[in-house]
Amino acid sequence: MLGHSTYLFVLGITFIAPFILGFHPSVAFNRQWQKILRGIFWIALLYLPWDMLKTYFGVWSFNDAYISGIFLTNLPLEEVLFFVATPFACLFSYACVQYYWPKQSTDTERFKKPALWGLITLIVLALLVLMQNITGWYTTSAIVVAIAMSIWAYTQLSKRQFFLGLLTWAMLLLPFYICNGILTGIAFWEYPFWNTEMIDIKDAVVLYNNAENASIRIWSVPLEDFFYGIGFYWISVLNWER
Repeated sequence: MLGHSTYLFVLGITFIAPFILGFHPSVAFNRQWQKILRGIFWIALLYLPWDMLKTYFGVWSFNDAYISGIFLTNLPLEEVLFFVATPFACLFSYACVQYYWPKQSTDTERFKKPALWGLITLIVLALLVLMQNITGWYTTSAIVVAIAMSIWAYTQLSKRQFFLGLLTWAMLLLPFYICNGILTGIAFWEYPFWNTEMIDIKDAVVLYNNAENASIRIWSVPLEDFFYGIGFYWISVLNWER
């Protein structure tokens, strides 16, 4: 395996492709650095303190075998860079979907129902997960933030923007679970696709305290990670469209 370079490798494959493709003149993503940096800034400002607190209270920890050993406060350097590489990739994907979606499709009535049903589905799924471990710090905080940010995005974005935001997130799920699978289980494919047992994974970059999550995993990824991710995804999209 990659040893101490494992986390950096995952960040690299997350960042490099969008960075290179961003220079293509069609989307011209690389020319919009002000919007990109604004989204990354707000995510880092809000999520880094949250991450530090979660690490301090033992909600999760980091496996020394798979990180560089460079720390900023109690977070490894790679965890800080996570809040740069991941929003960058999300915004690039959103910009591509916006660009390639048929231009004649404006914010008409046809986007209202899909956007509303998308929001309702997301909230229902979030509440179902919350009911599994309402006292778990990771479960509760990830779900509350995901619901709040989804509602805020629904009210602040046009229905077309919100619908395309959901569509982009759905398209990102496969790379999300591959990259996050490596972080949470290295050989994540060896685990059941849907696992409801309280498994304790030692061979991972990020080590979770099962008492603080709902013990529902897709492969090795706690289900809370999905909602944790969509929370800062909406922050980046809102700043992009501001």
